[in-house]
Amino acid sequence: MFSKQSVRINKALMQSTMPVRNFRRNAAPGFYNLRFRPSQGVDNNYIPFTGKWYAPGGVDKTKTDRNPNNFKYTNNLFSQDADEWRNRASDYVYQIYRRLHRSNDGWTRTLVAYTSFCFMMAHQALFWKVHLFCFGIFTATRIRDRAAEPTVDEVNVLDTIFSDEKLKELFTPETYHVVDYNQEWDKGRDNPYFPEYKTTIAKFFNTDSNTTTGFYKFGDVESGAMMTLHFKTMPFANNKYNFSEPFMIYDMWAEVTHEGEFFEHRIVKAEEVLRTKKIFVSWH
Repeated sequence: MFSKQSVRINKALMQSTMPVRNFRRNAAPGFYNLRFRPSQGVDNNYIPFTGKWYAPGGVDKTKTDRNPNNFKYTNNLFSQDADEWRNRASDYVYQIYRRLHRSNDGWTRTLVAYTSFCFMMAHQALFWKVHLFCFGIFTATRIRDRAAEPTVDEVNVLDTIFSDEKLKELFTPETYHVVDYNQEWDKGRDNPYFPEYKTTIAKFFNTDSNTTTGFYKFGDVESGAMMTLHFKTMPFANNKYNFSEPFMIYDMWAEVTHEGEFFEHRIVKAEEVLRTKKIFVSWH
């Protein structure tokens, strides 16, 4: 019915138009780890759950329960409300808790202090009520944004791999498979590449350099090759005021195993990238 070429084209179109990775670490665990349901983060990669009903307790069961009397279904109104809020808000709380240290900068502490002061003064005048509402939203939004899970541009990563002369011989868009993935914010401001974050004003607004470190683990079903792709990102802006790329890759290298042989391959060199591009320092 369909030719082999049309099937291959359809696969390529799906991979270019749909998010390939759904390994998101979140509060709703999947089959064997915490990376199978998309995060409710602020990176615009949120994918709603496709099922009509959630399991009682907020998550799907990962193992068949052989005890027919062991169930949580109830008509208790408060229990249903609790499950609903758990489904909607648990991941926000989970993400904020995991990265709460990123909100321990001077600016966030100032916002929390002033919002608390407005709360205590709110009964005095409308002025303080308005400030409490506005700065409460500012503070909550900043804490939420600082706790968002970092997300590299996966399409750019795949394009880089499949256009590399050495790697495209072992990995193709039709036969590759993502085995594992991780990306997390770097702690501290000790990165020697970015002294811009060691200034007084940068320290006031940031607890780290807004850089991330991550990896992909790839496998190829045809060649049998395995690869761990390491990458490091930094925020970058084409102008002085706005982000143009919050997770620009400035360093990338691959560790490849194929037919009993191991080799490392440098794809993006930090020295060459930083020669023409400077890190963006966030003041908000």
